[in-house]
Amino acid sequence: MDKRGMSATFVAYVIGGLLPIYKLFADTVPAWTVVSIRIISAFIFVTLLLRLSGKFTQVGRLWRNKKQRLTVLAAGLVLGGNWTLYLYAIGEGYIVESSLGYYINPLVSVLFGLLFFQERLNRPQLIAIISAIIGVLILTFGYGKFPIIAFSLAVSFAFYGVLKKKAAAEPLSGLFLETLVTLPFALLTLGVTGANPLALPTGALIAIIMLGVATAVQLMLFGYGMPKIPFVYVGILQYIAPTLTLVLGVFLFNDVFTSIHFVAFLFIWIAVALFTISGLSAGRMKMKKVS
Repeated sequence: MDKRGMSATFVAYVIGGLLPIYKLFADTVPAWTVVSIRIISAFIFVTLLLRLSGKFTQVGRLWRNKKQRLTVLAAGLVLGGNWTLYLYAIGEGYIVESSLGYYINPLVSVLFGLLFFQERLNRPQLIAIISAIIGVLILTFGYGKFPIIAFSLAVSFAFYGVLKKKAAAEPLSGLFLETLVTLPFALLTLGVTGANPLALPTGALIAIIMLGVATAVQLMLFGYGMPKIPFVYVGILQYIAPTLTLVLGVFLFNDVFTSIHFVAFLFIWIAVALFTISGLSAGRMKMKKVS
């Protein structure tokens, strides 16, 4: 297994789990305005990186490869759709259900790894998946009804991961096209809603711009690591982000942590531990064979 790919994916999910910190500075800004500025600032940041690194030629090569181009553009549209659905959920008050989607998402990623990439699970990994499923089911039943929005969020982001892995594009040029295809929607949203980013409080505007930059860094790391590691490992690593978000919610935003959360997380982290131990054991066995 590629250690750099694993490390990049790990850091990407750590960043994803810490993104809600921006709400400390921009809690009153409408979600549509936040996501629009997030896309625009991410696009500008990626464009500057391409310019400074002299890698704009990579965008040209990517664009000339029809299969890669279409896959990356599709990934951008799927990601934009995921963000739109998330904003709808937040705006309509489905906050708990939207957060549940991030716990269902890793299981969908594991399933997609089996379906699209013919990956296989060993016994500890299979036990880990069953344990994670139990944890997610506990959260789902605790919610009280079938979480259609949560499942839609989970499936859309997992499919985004599939497209990223299949495209295997250079992270920076791939992210440039992804943000480029969503840029018109961001500009249109600002125009339709009449939102003026420059009218926001300075602290809020800076926080949202940094959110866009952090998102770009996260997606670049995701794009680098995704093609280099088994997709089933991506599924387990995805539990890092919602767990960090939960910790922030409980200790920073005073969200409620119930006994249901505790039991569910116990099963989920048993799954993470099993996957980690399995991966380390496989790595040691591979090193012994090489030596």
